[in-house]
Order: sequence, then structure tokens, then C-alpha cells
Amino acid sequence: MTDHVLNNDRKYPLVPRVGVGIVVINKDKFLLIKRGQEPSKGFWTIPGGLVELGESLENAAQREIYEECNINVKLFQQIDCFELIEKGDLDKIKYHYIVLEFLAVYKNGILKAKSDAEQARWFFRNDLNSLNTSDKTISLIDKAFARYQILNNHYK
Repeated sequence: MTDHVLNNDRKYPLVPRVGVGIVVINKDKFLLIKRGQEPSKGFWTIPGGLVELGESLENAAQREIYEECNINVKLFQQIDCFELIEKGDLDKIKYHYIVLEFLAVYKNGILKAKSDAEQARWFFRNDLNSLNTSDKTISLIDKAFARYQILNNHYK
């Protein structure tokens, strides 16, 4: 039997990498980070990262939000799933992520950019058009607020 060693690198992986993203709402604001590394370096995005071996999606989301933003959240539910596939040199797959996005609300902690986040800030929805972000992020924020409204009305 031959042992297979998987490439653990984020660039040019041998298999897709599973990640989590967390849309955090704090009353009428939402959280974005400015990415400090590729992919999407310099863009305002949803905080998140890779799931570690043996870690549940929920635990990964809790860990990533704390590692990147120094806050704790209450997770509600998965609200989206998407793939990022980016080709690089010689048409080889440079990045391949499968990302599950969660809706969460802020619980506690002092917001502070950590790990690979250059900045972490709360924004109002009308700030979205002036940010260097993607259409996917804007759509995800809109979906999160719609779901948040439904949950708020349900639990009143």
C-alpha cells in the first residue's frame, strides 16, 4: 500500500479546500475585514478561513472569527455555499475553495484586526457601494440581513 501525501498548500492544491465565512451582524451594522493576503488581498470581505482536520464547521467559524477579529459571536445558520476557483500559471488551478457562509450576531469582545486581516470594521449597509468589495460580498450581506430580519421577527 502506498501512502499518499496531500499538498497542504493553499496555492496550487491537489484537492479543494473547505472554508467557512461568517457574516456578523451587530444591530444595524455588519462586519468586514480588509484582506492582508491572497486571494482577494486588499478587498473588503467576510471574515473566515479554512476548516481544520477533525473540526466541525461551527467550531471553525467560531475560531476563525476570533482569530481574525478578536470577537465572539452566536452562530445562527448556514446561509450560503459557494466555490472559488482561480486559475494560475499554465492554466493550473491556483486556488480552489468550497466556502460555507454562516449568519452570526456579535456577542462580545473588542473588534481588532488579527492574523491575516489588515483591518476589521463595522459598516452600515449604505457603505457597501463605496467599498472595494465584490458583488458576491454585497449579495451575501443582503441575504444575511434578510435572514436576520426573519429570525428577529420569529423570536419576538
